[in-house]
Order: sequence, then structure tokens, then C-alpha cells
Amino acid sequence: MSAAGATLAVVGAGGNVGSHLVPLLARLPAVGRLVLVDRGSYQAADLVTQAITPRDVGRPKARVQARRARRLRPQLAVEALHADLAAVPPGRLRGAALLACLDGRAARQRVNELARWLGMPWIDGGVRADGLLARADLYGAGEESACLECAWSEQDYAALETADPCGEGEPAPTGAPAALGALAAALQALLCGRLLAGEAPPALPEGGDGWRVVLAAGHGRAQATRLP
Repeated sequence: MSAAGATLAVVGAGGNVGSHLVPLLARLPAVGRLVLVDRGSYQAADLVTQAITPRDVGRPKARVQARRARRLRPQLAVEALHADLAAVPPGRLRGAALLACLDGRAARQRVNELARWLGMPWIDGGVRADGLLARADLYGAGEESACLECAWSEQDYAALETADPCGEGEPAPTGAPAALGALAAALQALLCGRLLAGEAPPALPEGGDGWRVVLAAGHGRAQATRLP
């Protein structure tokens, strides 16, 4: 997995987490290409929570973040896909790792399916404003690796269409501050850097069980656990 010029795909590249994640990935020396997927366009309200400027309002999120990444590293190859995830051919996401910054369960389920079908590890990031929680989950590429749905309950399946970025409606805002999104993005970028360097996280045994790290910024606590 460790190689210069690695390709990374980011789904939900323009949101509260994704807009902070893209520049961090662009700065990783091992990364040679980024594929950014986001169907949304920026609104004025996003200025408070996302890493953008007033001139970005009204523009497609994926293209804004692609331009930003190219400015940071002109030699970096960046592909911006202003589209629903469901409309993106799976092969265009193929690379060293897939990173997701999504609110909806159905969209995350789709990313999980794509990553396993493509044989790629993926890193899921998220935030919860209540408690100021930032989270990053790492799922391995092997068939015996942890799977997103292994930990799901009947309630998770019942809520599949809630806040689904690939569905008809826009996902509900998390209400999380920009700093919390940046924290979750940093966790994802650090995990990704270790993957590209061929280093497994301390809690991830050889063979690829899943690993989760949660930071409760409001309480100054951190927790790392294995995923089923």
C-alpha cells in the first residue's frame, strides 16, 4: 500500500469535515492524485463551519476544494466530480484508500460496499456537536476485515434514508463548529498517512480488523477501540 504518487478518493469532499481534510491530504508527500466527490454547492451559511471564503459561495464544492488542493501542490493531479456518489463509476474511485466525510447512513453504506468491492481500505470520519465528538474509523481491505454494517442494529437500517446525501434531500446540518470538523479531518489524515507508510495503527492487528478513535473535545477524553 505504501507508494509515492498514491491515489486517494474523498467522498463528501466539501463539507464540515471534508473541506478541512482535502488540504491535509494534498500535503501528504506520498499522495500523487486526489479524486474529490461532492454533489453540493456552497451556501453563505457554510462560511461559518467549512474551510471556504466568501468568493466560494454558489460554486460546486468539489471544484472549489480541487482548486485549493492544486494551489497547495501544483504538481498534484486532482479530479473534481460534482455528482452524486451513485452516479460515479466505481473504477474512478480506485486507489490506495477511500475517505468518507458523510452524514447519511445510506451514503456511508454505499462507500463501504464500494471499498470492499474495489479491495480498498477506507476511513470514515464524522462529528457530533453534542459533546464535541470527533471520530475516525478505519476499515481494512480484506474480506475478513471489519465492515461498517457489522455493528449496525435494526434502528440503523430503519434510518437508512435519513440525511442521505445520495437521496433526494440535502443532509441535515450537524451543527458542529469548524474546529470540530477540522479535528475529525486531522484524525482521518493521520490514519491515512500511516496507511500510506505501511504502518498499522497500534490497535489494528496484522490482518486488518477495524479501528476507531473518538476524541471528546468537550471533556478532554480520547478512546480507541476495535471494530467488529
